[in-house]
Order: sequence, then structure tokens, then C-alpha cells
Amino acid sequence: MENRAMPRAGEFYMHFKGKLYQIVTVAIHTETEEPLVVYQAMYGTFKTYARPLAMFLSEVDHEKYPGVQQTYRFQKVELCENAGDQYGIKIKETEQDSEAELVDEVTAQENECDETEETADIEPLLKFLDETDLHERLNILLQYRDRITETMLESMGMAMDCVLNGKTLEEKYYELDKVIRTKLQYEKKPRI
Repeated sequence: MENRAMPRAGEFYMHFKGKLYQIVTVAIHTETEEPLVVYQAMYGTFKTYARPLAMFLSEVDHEKYPGVQQTYRFQKVELCENAGDQYGIKIKETEQDSEAELVDEVTAQENECDETEETADIEPLLKFLDETDLHERLNILLQYRDRITETMLESMGMAMDCVLNGKTLEEKYYELDKVIRTKLQYEKKPRI
């Protein structure tokens, strides 16, 4: 760990299992003053995690994961336009070439399976955010009612300049529905 650079906000790291994460910040635990790496998944529902710095920078347990070739649990990567894979990921030049090959191989395999699933999972949110017409946004909300998650509803609420205070998915759904219908009734020009 001593020789590894401290993660910085905005940097990207690849987990040894092939998932991509972006560093949000390095925080300090309020009671123990232990440094914590706060990072966000760049897939699925984009969850945010915190992990002790020492654990984040540690080596992979090769006894537990014998087939893994990556040295460290999280490997710093650079995003670039022409790296040869779908993400556009390039391992920092200071790292070994075998690790770059592993990342490319794992990423390509997981992208084939996960990319279509993840896009389908967030399709309602993407359509909602792309749409500026309130009537269309309401139609999207109604059309995808069964597929919309709580996280999607919160993002849709933010796109409508409101915070959804409902405690359940159902309450948030009806709250967003009401916000859109109210804006349709009283706003002559959309603020979007």
C-alpha cells in the first residue's frame, strides 16, 4: 500500500472482478479518523460505496481468488477514446501489461452480458430525462410504471426540480405523477 498513489476524486478504478468505479472522495471516519475511499459504481443503479483506504489499496487475496491475475483489489484506469474496448479503458502505463489484458478480457465478457441488461434496466429513466415535453414525460411514467425503481423516481423528481418525500415506491410514484400533472395544468412554458 505504501507505494500506491492516493486515490483522487474523479479517477476511475477497475475492481478485480471487472466492474468500473469512479472515486467520489477520500473521507475521514468521524470517530476513528481512518481514511475511507468513497466511490461510485459506473454500472447498474450507480450505487455509492465507502471502503477503508488500506483495504481499497490492498492486494487481491489470491488464495481466495486463485484465477485472478490482477495484483491489486482496485486498479487505476484511464478512460480514453481509442483503447480498444467498449468502455475505452486504458490501464495506467506504470502497471503490468498482463493486467491490461485481463481488464480488457473481463470487461469485454461482462459488457456482452451486462450492457444490454443495464440499458434495459434504466431505459425508462433515460427516456424520461431525454424528453422535454411534460405530456411525453407523463406518458413514459405511465408506460413504464412496473419497471421504474425508487432510484429512478428520485432522479426523475430531480429532473422535475422537486424532491420526492414519499416513503414507499408507490408514494413517490404518485407524488411524481401529481407534480407532472400540476405543471401541465399551471405552467404555460416548460422550464426545461
